[in-house]
Amino acid sequence: MLNRKIVASAAAVALATGLVACSNDEQAAVVSETATATNTNTATETVAAETETASSTATETVTSSAKESGAAAAGADATQELTLADGKTALVPQGVLDTMDEYAEPTWGEPTAVEEIDGGWIVTYDNEHYITWKESTGGSPIWGAIADSWLNDVRGARTVGFPLMPETPNTDGSGWNQEFENGTIDWSRDGSADAPFKATVNTK
Repeated sequence: MLNRKIVASAAAVALATGLVACSNDEQAAVVSETATATNTNTATETVAAETETASSTATETVTSSAKESGAAAAGADATQELTLADGKTALVPQGVLDTMDEYAEPTWGEPTAVEEIDGGWIVTYDNEHYITWKESTGGSPIWGAIADSWLNDVRGARTVGFPLMPETPNTDGSGWNQEFENGTIDWSRDGSADAPFKATVNTK
């Protein structure tokens, strides 16, 4: 009787131990599966987030570059409205207005005309004052006898192209000269102090 009880108790203990062991194994499997699923989901979400961020950054970079390129192109071709003395308007490159702001004097009054010629622009004021601008040369004022010679192509003056800078006095005090794309125009006396002024065109 005692032996049967002991055997029975041993069997019960063994059964209980087996159940505990089984229960522990199942829990371990569940924990392992949960950890694996969690790690997998976390890794997947991390990769997806990094991919989305990289893609978004790349898109923003390309978009920003495209906008900058577009802005640069628009700036190169930009035109502005110029109002003349008679109230009429004309569209001119921004460089023309910048040159007017730099060189035109208040005493010249309002511009009376503007024209595009030989790849550049000429803005006319009263009393033989002009503003010139060309993309390859920049802007410059031109006036007086040198302007008259150039505009009317006296002695082939137009062959020197557009002016590069304002006229300057000759070092000997004999007159003035102005530098152009392809040469200079000199307005000075020929020889003696009482000789008449004349335009001399010097090409490069």
